[in-house]
Amino acid sequence: MRTVRPAGSRAARHTSRPLLGAALAVALLGVGLPGALAEPAPTPIPSAEQVAGAKAAVGDAAAQVAALDAQLAAARASLEAAEDQVGVVAEAYNAAQDAADLAAADSAAAADKAAVAQQDADVADLALSRYAAEVFQGGSGLGQLDLYFGGGPGETLDRAAGLEVVGQERARVLAEAQRAHATLNVLRGEAQEAAQVAADAAAHARSTMADAQQAAAAADTAARTVAAQQEAGLAQLATLRNTSVALERQRQEGLAAIERARIEAENRRKAEEQARAEAARQAELARQETARLEAARQQAARIEAARQEAARLELARQEAARKAAAAASGSSGSSGASGSSGSSGSTSGSSSSSGSTSGSSSSSGSASGSNSGGSTTPAGSGGAATAVAFAKAQLGDPYVWAATGPNSWDCSGLTMKAWLAAGVRLPRVAQAQYNATTHVAIADLRPGDLVFYGTTSSSIYHVGMYVGNGMMIHAPRTGDVVKYSSIHYMRDLLPYGGRV
Repeated sequence: MRTVRPAGSRAARHTSRPLLGAALAVALLGVGLPGALAEPAPTPIPSAEQVAGAKAAVGDAAAQVAALDAQLAAARASLEAAEDQVGVVAEAYNAAQDAADLAAADSAAAADKAAVAQQDADVADLALSRYAAEVFQGGSGLGQLDLYFGGGPGETLDRAAGLEVVGQERARVLAEAQRAHATLNVLRGEAQEAAQVAADAAAHARSTMADAQQAAAAADTAARTVAAQQEAGLAQLATLRNTSVALERQRQEGLAAIERARIEAENRRKAEEQARAEAARQAELARQETARLEAARQQAARIEAARQEAARLELARQEAARKAAAAASGSSGSSGASGSSGSSGSTSGSSSSSGSTSGSSSSSGSASGSNSGGSTTPAGSGGAATAVAFAKAQLGDPYVWAATGPNSWDCSGLTMKAWLAAGVRLPRVAQAQYNATTHVAIADLRPGDLVFYGTTSSSIYHVGMYVGNGMMIHAPRTGDVVKYSSIHYMRDLLPYGGRV
């Protein structure tokens, strides 16, 4: 017999099973599950002060990096300026030494001339002494010998004019002695002046050498100082940016390259502006010259027109006079004379016309001569390729101020020796090389031409050799080597190069 349970009892049993499972789950969660499945602790939220502090720290680090970058860039610029100054004073020394060498050569030549004059005077004095001996041996009195020897050759010459010269031989001997001593005195004076000039030039060369040595020492000190600053700065940058010193060095080299490109672009812009200004100046000069020639042509035309008008009036006057004479005489003879006069007038008119043609031809010839003598550019020397090849062979040699090879160079020493290899002798100094070459616009440069740098064309401090495509070979500065560079590598590029 089946037992019947109450309905409420069945419902209670079904309900208790889920509740039991839930309780068991809660127990398991409490004691048996891993901690990772537990509810995480709440994340702390930074305060506004903490956020501001973090931003300030980042900003301070960035500001320090920027400041260090600026300091390193300024150090590089100051070093370049110091090295450029070495080039400036080195060129001044080169010029002073060149002048001293020339003065020394002049002094030596003057001294040689004075020495020859001394020999001539000695020969003349010997001839005079021999003549005096001959006079004595001929029976002349001692009083006459005193005229020759009483005070030596000098006083003898002074008193020679007072002698009663007897015979052509005596006159010749005395005159030669006088001329020899007069020439000696002049040449001695010239030699003394030349020696003083040489001494002054040598002193100036020594002074400029001291300046160059001082500038070189300053550049060397600056180089060491900058190197130390760079190492310290690189270490600080590596710490601030959490990188390595090697990486920061690469970064600084990249920044330096960017700065160099900016400087070259600025130098190019300034050079192009200067070239445009110079071209405009030359165009204005050409315009003024054209206007002057046109005014002269018009003036000549007016003068010729006035001359022709005067000739026409003269012919008319002569014709009127002829007619008046013919009317007054009424004879056939007058008519013949009139015809002759007319023929003469015709000849005069022909002469006038011929003169007009000649004047026109002369004016045209003048204009043609002016045009042909203007801006014709002489062809470059055939030795340009040899000069460029010589310069290329020196690539990598160190810059040394006042050096002219064979293994070290300064700027003008390199260009001088390069063209000497091509058989052309250039002056030693950059300024003198500019003055000795034919000037051509930068836009018209050819390989082998020289490019110059200076605040003006009379204050040049650097020179390089153009090799094409806007590039040159040059010896830049202390601490550098002979190398290729853009012609805009340095500031103050002059608008004209020099063609040898």
